[in-house]
Amino acid sequence: MDPLPEDQLPSFDKLYAVSLNVEAVDFICKPNASGYIIVGNLKSTENSDIIIIDVGTDGMQRNLHRINTPTFDEAVSAKLYEDDNSVLILGHRKSDPSQANIGQNILIKSNLDGIPIRADNVNSEDTISAEFKILTINENNPVQLNDFLIIPPNLIAVGRIRESPTGASNRITQIFDITSASFNNKNDSLFDKIREKPDAIVYDNSRSLKIRKGNTPSVVYEVMGQNISENPNGEVNGVSLNISWDIYTNLESGASERIYIGTDTDEAFGDILFHSNGKNYIAGNYVNTDTVFLISKEYTGVNNNVGQKIYTTTEYGNKVSSLTEDDDGNIIMALIDETDINNNSLLLKFSQAGEPIEDQNLKFISTGLYNIKKIENEAGNILVILSQKTFENNSTAIGLMKIKF
Repeated sequence: MDPLPEDQLPSFDKLYAVSLNVEAVDFICKPNASGYIIVGNLKSTENSDIIIIDVGTDGMQRNLHRINTPTFDEAVSAKLYEDDNSVLILGHRKSDPSQANIGQNILIKSNLDGIPIRADNVNSEDTISAEFKILTINENNPVQLNDFLIIPPNLIAVGRIRESPTGASNRITQIFDITSASFNNKNDSLFDKIREKPDAIVYDNSRSLKIRKGNTPSVVYEVMGQNISENPNGEVNGVSLNISWDIYTNLESGASERIYIGTDTDEAFGDILFHSNGKNYIAGNYVNTDTVFLISKEYTGVNNNVGQKIYTTTEYGNKVSSLTEDDDGNIIMALIDETDINNNSLLLKFSQAGEPIEDQNLKFISTGLYNIKKIENEAGNILVILSQKTFENNSTAIGLMKIKF
């Protein structure tokens, strides 16, 4: 009950959108340090709607917008669009939850107060509270975009494509002109696609695709993920083909040769951190084990396993969800300990050498914090944690916590 030290006064642990089936997806730290934008999904057996929550620096909710549509809409990723201080949200749309493949890849936009942008010329009786833009329509070749990157004037999205609804799955990169569509114009619904880069390898399914800006001036962006072999029925054949990524040195260039990181062990990709020291840190877990790993590697742009160092542990959970870098250059890893009875979440701090720092680990017990989705570091080594919380009655909530770590 003693007063908190001054450097811990910003700490909080809050719940939002408590429901039977709410899903935490992503969050944005506002660039002016005035709070956070949380993105989630509010689901039922018949429908799913995207929600946007505006939160202050103290964790207090300012507003919540539920974007009601008659379709089944799910957000999958959110990014800050620095050019106009807005938030772009990538999502999937189905006509109903039973639909096998998504029908459209969609994009919505909000301001930094979490208010969705709505076209000026919509009818007043229109109940849809956001202007939706269509990135990809799945008519003949189902495409599922899972993550994106903004490099104005381009929006670069990564995902997978099937040549037919039941056909082989290949990776794909699609590049759009972000300036081609106005969110204030209801008639302007489709983004212009500049380029599409399918991967020629059949059954090459990356289930944890992420895209990041390049780590050197010569690389525009990199696509990372976990390659597995999959047949047309979605069945996995064999083990993961290591943690890998595609590197693009030119926006208009074709897909370059993939780089493989890791070992020949069956690995599941968790997250990657492009560190300010010029190294890459790749984290994940070995499939069907209690072992997680952290790979530290000098950036080479070629050569697969040259100069990599791998640390493994069985003491701190069995699934990696997120990585970030603190003020001192240490690496913070968020882990989940999945068990048959319950799930716990953990934090672990590593040095830049890729070694765990003694007594710098934290396990959340009996807090409902069972599923960390994302972590971000703020000035002063303040860690912001987005989580999915589940309670004894199976109701769920989006959690946001801010702690000194």
